[in-house]
Amino acid sequence: MDIDLARTFLEIIRSGSFIATAERLHITQTAVTARVHNLESQLGCRLFVRNRAGARLTDDGERFVAYANQLVQTWEAARRDLPLSQGGGKLLTLGSEVSLCNPLMLAWVQRLRQSLPSHAVRLEVASGEELQKKLDLGVLDAALVHQPEYWPGLQVEQLLEEKLIQVVQTQNPAPYLYVDWGPAFRKQHNQALPECTRAALSFSLGPLALQYLVQCGGRGYFRTRVVQRYLDEGILKRVEQAPEFSYPIYLVHARASESPALIRAIELLREVALDDYDWSRWYYEI
Repeated sequence: MDIDLARTFLEIIRSGSFIATAERLHITQTAVTARVHNLESQLGCRLFVRNRAGARLTDDGERFVAYANQLVQTWEAARRDLPLSQGGGKLLTLGSEVSLCNPLMLAWVQRLRQSLPSHAVRLEVASGEELQKKLDLGVLDAALVHQPEYWPGLQVEQLLEEKLIQVVQTQNPAPYLYVDWGPAFRKQHNQALPECTRAALSFSLGPLALQYLVQCGGRGYFRTRVVQRYLDEGILKRVEQAPEFSYPIYLVHARASESPALIRAIELLREVALDDYDWSRWYYEI
């Protein structure tokens, strides 16, 4: 399928009409209409209902939105990654959630460059959900996530055990800081600590929440490896008898992949996971 058909389809949704789409794409309205008819003919269904207000998606059109986005994203990824830079050899495309970039992803890439110097490496940082979508599309070879979804064709391997523990700043124990560690944590947290469901301060990024805790005071849930430095220094202390929550680190990759480079990369990651790192660096330097 011509990728311009999918782009035109998505632009109509954004602009709300065929006329506005023609203006934005610098083509005639007749060309926009022809592209839509071509797309509808290939799919065997009607995608839009046109009226004086513009263009409205049909039920089939609503369902096609996700596929059109995937088509465009995959094509853009291919254009970005090909051709490889001169001397780059083959490409490994790896993803990570932001909280796993340092030290784990950083150490993994350093080891990869030493062991596989002929391979180009591209890194992508995104949410766990977005990373898994790209794994499913084949845009990523492997990704590090905290809460994987078990989709067909994807291999999920627990790499490291980790916990979320409640810690408090020793000088100023208030207020309670809620850090959103994902749907599973949210559900367990609200069941175990219903009195903390409406916190005065809420964060979607752990490093930011931890720096606020260290500098301004309070208490909240953070990863054990990350807060260990602050516990050792006496800046924070563990809240006794507070519930603890499991928060492991997982590697996700295509189950059917037989790439020698990916197999070697996974072996190197397992080695890296056994090393002793200062996990607070990413949080400390933000």
